[in-house]
Amino acid sequence: MKLLISSTIRMHHFIFLFLINLLFFFISCKSTTMTSETPIEPDTTSHRFVWELDTILSSSSSFLTNVTIVNKDNIWAVGEIHTDDTDQFDSTGNWIPPYNAIHWDGERWSPTRFLERGSIIVPIRDILIFSEDDIWLAAGSIYHWNGNTATLSYLRDISTTNIVGRLWGNSPDNIYGVGTNGLIIHFDGNRWEELAVPVELPIQDIWGTDNAESGSFEILAVASYGPDNPTETKILKIDGTSVTTVSSEGLPPAISSIWFVPGERYYAVGDGVFYTDRLGDPWQHDEDHPLLYKSEVRGNSLKDVIVAGGFGLLSHYNGSNWHQYRENELPAIFGNYSAVDFQQNLMVAVGWINNNALILKGVRY
Repeated sequence: MKLLISSTIRMHHFIFLFLINLLFFFISCKSTTMTSETPIEPDTTSHRFVWELDTILSSSSSFLTNVTIVNKDNIWAVGEIHTDDTDQFDSTGNWIPPYNAIHWDGERWSPTRFLERGSIIVPIRDILIFSEDDIWLAAGSIYHWNGNTATLSYLRDISTTNIVGRLWGNSPDNIYGVGTNGLIIHFDGNRWEELAVPVELPIQDIWGTDNAESGSFEILAVASYGPDNPTETKILKIDGTSVTTVSSEGLPPAISSIWFVPGERYYAVGDGVFYTDRLGDPWQHDEDHPLLYKSEVRGNSLKDVIVAGGFGLLSHYNGSNWHQYRENELPAIFGNYSAVDFQQNLMVAVGWINNNALILKGVRY
């Protein structure tokens, strides 16, 4: 009888401990599940991409000047593209001009044409996309594509050498175009206005993004002659229709691109990679880069920045260090990546190699 009672007590004790442990197990599982719903941002981003390098073969001089990622199945690049089907007469005697855009649909790149003028094609320098039927094109003047046709929106002054080469905007009612001789124009949804600019240098790049502290957009532009005539660099701040200069102390005379997170860090690239954490302070030189010209800088965050440039230069900053892909994962080329776009885990750089247009697509894994 005593043995039976002792066994019963031990059994009850075992059941009690089992239930307590089971309770802690479920509490632990619940706690783990709640934590996983709010992931912590990693300290760095991955340098690891799968690369696809496409060359559009041409018997004439083809090049791409800019690229815009809408999503992974909708990418547009612009420039001038010659193929085996162009630069000849068709069966009815009409001349077939080159293409001035190329589109990625998720499976293949397909050349296309905007701005056809009979047998003449206008090379496109930049493309700004709000939707498939609301596309803006910089080609000296500015054109608007409504899904069917491109109409002239801004006619450049042909009595001057002014041409529009770059576009930036956050809505169809707030678009900026920049170009040669210090040209900056603004579209408010109704008309274009040429702004008073304190420099006459070519505007190489323009970038804007939301400033969380001020609640407005912060917009900066780079003015210089670039690598062809390195004489002077100016950084311009655009506030509505007002344009002022900010400190360019520490920058070399050849800068081509700018990208930033307002109030945290500003990058300027060209004859080197430079940064400052506050506008107005001197720019610092980041020397962890090859001695090759840098054409453009873009990023997703301060832990995810891409720089592209000459002779196949491509660099990624992950929040801790820069990684150079040229002569590692990617070949050195006799050419140039003239522009790059970077969204989440997709990066596309475009340019030229020899006489051929060049497209580099990288998907991070």
